[in-house]
Amino acid sequence: MKILIISNLYPPFVLGGYEILCSQVSKDLSARGHDVVILTSTHGLDEADSSYIEHQSNVYRRLQLYLPFSKTPHLFRRKRYFTGKKNYHITKSFIRKEKPDLIFVWSQLRLTVGSARAALDSGIPTAFTFNDEHVGEFMPNKFSFKVKGLFRYFIDNWLLPSITLKRMELSNTTCISRQLKTNLLKKMMPIENSNVIYQGIPIEKFPIKENPGEMHAPARVLYVGQLHSYKGVHNVINAVHIIARKKSAHYLSLSIVGTGTEKYQLELIKLANRGDALVNFVGQVDHSHLPRLYREHDIFVFSSIWQEPFGLTHLEAMASGTPVISTADGGHGEFLVHDHNALIFEKENEEELARHIITMAEESALRQRLITTAREIVEKQFTLKGYVDRLEGFLIDVKENGQA
Repeated sequence: MKILIISNLYPPFVLGGYEILCSQVSKDLSARGHDVVILTSTHGLDEADSSYIEHQSNVYRRLQLYLPFSKTPHLFRRKRYFTGKKNYHITKSFIRKEKPDLIFVWSQLRLTVGSARAALDSGIPTAFTFNDEHVGEFMPNKFSFKVKGLFRYFIDNWLLPSITLKRMELSNTTCISRQLKTNLLKKMMPIENSNVIYQGIPIEKFPIKENPGEMHAPARVLYVGQLHSYKGVHNVINAVHIIARKKSAHYLSLSIVGTGTEKYQLELIKLANRGDALVNFVGQVDHSHLPRLYREHDIFVFSSIWQEPFGLTHLEAMASGTPVISTADGGHGEFLVHDHNALIFEKENEEELARHIITMAEESALRQRLITTAREIVEKQFTLKGYVDRLEGFLIDVKENGQA
């Protein structure tokens, strides 16, 4: 089967784990005998390593973003209209040339829905995967008696409906968690029959550490993820400062891996300097280096304040034998169970997080039990192979049955 994957970004240009997952899925589908081509944006080409790009013979970087990722998010309707129109024609021409059997639409964040509309208009069976809530931003504004609300309602529903999901057929979709599906339904997206397919990781790339459960001195705590306020990284820094006051400055160290907005990063640095705990800002690292980082650390902490769609970093840590302490208000709460495969703390509760870190560091039997259970769960339920198995079945079904 020839599959066209449409995505806003594609490695080496990534925001987080889902662009990496898109690459992993496309390679796995290719290894299974499918002919996979990728249509993505020109983002990152200016600073790209041309030799790397040239080796991606099945990746076509032609689509436009209506707003660069370096800019603050904003729903510019006029820009979305003209960018969407351009992407529609680019995609329509590309489909005509490539003649895929099926089109699989990934993230449309800042890409507009122009490409997705072209896919649906082609008559070729089209499937969507929703990895986060951004797609809900493309829903047309509801009627309002307020001046701004009325103006936006008129634009979205009558003047420029093509910039929204209005009259788009979304019968063939998958969500990465029940929580995400629920949240999108609350945004009035017509995806009542969406399939929930949990994602997975290439577990062979995350081997369990040699001596799982052993602790360094000082203990090594790890955060991996984007640096935005809704990720709650400030709560982690405050928690390790609490521990430094209760125990000592040499009780543990915290490594923060990832990048985000400059303003928030500066706030985190200032916060780190206000206490005695050792906080190391590692910055962005290539995904291939993460397995080593997980194995080199003793505890993985995830502190998100908002309802995360899923939790790939949790699975990576769990596979590596690094015990997890996390919030659970989101898709990751569908596989994390307190005192079974992780320790759960209430979001923004820094004192509880500090207590859990101390407990994890000092109770060897607990660590061993959580590590063993967590690794078994990933092996049985959350491998990349299992995810692609389920995804491939879904795509074949869409191809055979066409669009509803």
